[in-house]
Amino acid sequence: MAFNTDKIANGLMENYKNLFSPLQYKKISILEIGILEGESLLYWDDYFKHSETVIVGLDLNLPQVEFAERVKVFACNQNNNEHLSEVAEKFGPFDIIIDDGSHFRKETENCFEVLFPYVAVGGYYVIEDWAAGYWRDRPLYAGMVELVSDIIIRIPELSICESRIILEKNKALAFFRKGATGWQE
Repeated sequence: MAFNTDKIANGLMENYKNLFSPLQYKKISILEIGILEGESLLYWDDYFKHSETVIVGLDLNLPQVEFAERVKVFACNQNNNEHLSEVAEKFGPFDIIIDDGSHFRKETENCFEVLFPYVAVGGYYVIEDWAAGYWRDRPLYAGMVELVSDIIIRIPELSICESRIILEKNKALAFFRKGATGWQE
């Protein structure tokens, strides 16, 4: 089955599969912020095999796609803390949260602050396309590089036990794995 998502076109899925393959047959809960046409949600629905896996997608505008029953989509602004918290309370804790939303610092930081507490111990919080902050000709993305750096600085207080920063042509991923007590465990 072919999926029309930039995650495949840019080679991100190979990074995701390397990291998430141990979860492929387990019951997990995934939240993706920024779903565009819904193709990545369709991909996750195909990739994660456990029938009780729950896949949640948030975006300002929802695509006109028929999703499987285990895929839930909600219209949500990344600055709407109340709605973000409602979704997290209902479907969390999450084994995976992927922020592929606006790529603006304020919104990305807000989602991280609201949602990181809802990442399960051993789970991942991923920020996609953070290198947009390097694009000096697009000031809307300013601050994304600094946001990732700020999270790295806070690793001990956030109980992050592992992080990976990927910066290659057409791909920029920041993975943060939540630990019980942090990186010293």
